[in-house]
Amino acid sequence: MKDCNKHPCNRKCCDGNCPPCEKPCGKTLSCGNHKCASICHRGPCYPCQLTENVCCRCSQTYLTVPCGRKYKTRPPKCLKSCLIPPECHHPRRENHRCHFGDCPPCRQVCGKIHAKCSHPCPALCHTSVLVKVQTKKASMPWEQVAPILEKKSLPCPDCVMPVRVTCLGEHDNTDLPCYIAKPSSCGRPCGRILKCGNHTCQIECHVIQGPHDIVRAGDNCDICTNPCTNLQPDGCNHQCPKLCHPDSCPPCTQMIRIRCHCGLNQPYVACKDWTSTEDKEKLQSCGNQCPNNYECGHRCRSNCHSGPCVSQESCKKRVKMTCPCKRLKKEFLCELVRQGCPMIDCDETC
Repeated sequence: MKDCNKHPCNRKCCDGNCPPCEKPCGKTLSCGNHKCASICHRGPCYPCQLTENVCCRCSQTYLTVPCGRKYKTRPPKCLKSCLIPPECHHPRRENHRCHFGDCPPCRQVCGKIHAKCSHPCPALCHTSVLVKVQTKKASMPWEQVAPILEKKSLPCPDCVMPVRVTCLGEHDNTDLPCYIAKPSSCGRPCGRILKCGNHTCQIECHVIQGPHDIVRAGDNCDICTNPCTNLQPDGCNHQCPKLCHPDSCPPCTQMIRIRCHCGLNQPYVACKDWTSTEDKEKLQSCGNQCPNNYECGHRCRSNCHSGPCVSQESCKKRVKMTCPCKRLKKEFLCELVRQGCPMIDCDETC
């Protein structure tokens, strides 16, 4: 055995004074990676003369350390930008330094286009974000259990871009969030002028069918059921029988009772005739003979009339006259009798 106490002496006859060992040492050095290349020797081996590089994640910054110290040395701080490609839909990550572990969450605006409204999403990026999917139950009351997180891509939130919306009846414009921006009732009465021209639609704000202006009522607006309030002609106290209407009222067909000139009758006449005629004298006559008497005692021969009777000179009544002895009789006009003209004398017989 040679003096290294490791390799045998290969001499056939050796007196014990063996020559020094010339084989390589071969022991594993303290670095744990290489073997000693020196000639076999006693005592500890020399330290490994090789070196290793301790790199950052992107390998652009490194430290040179003795072999075997790589995993015990903290990687250097790299001032270069992180080159890890983004997990979201953005073309690049926000600028940050090279690092180990996961990149920070993307803080850029999402910017995806909403399918329903074509507005860009204004929320922060929500692609590949940590979401709590499950929480384990604690076995003991004092135990704090960490939730289970999982990376997921969340849908875009509702679009809140302000959109100008007009109410159903086109009364008002309001800015509403896009996701609820649709025409709705503002709660006011419709207010459009009905076909009667006098009243407005009182139905709550609604879609108008028909006219293309903001004044006239549509086909689906209210129907005016109010009574007509138009003023009637002078002398007519009746109400129009029609519902509220735009044109003039029809002639009043109500029958009214009037007192005739003579006061004996109360005939009925149509209100329209009474209020429209200018010759009310004729309409007020009952058509019967006047009941008044002339001064001569005969009845007025005119039909029912207003005012005093005509002069008694127009009396055409025939009066029976007799002679003084009343044997002879003869008829004369009242007019001649009043004038004292007709006289009947007794004849020889009388």
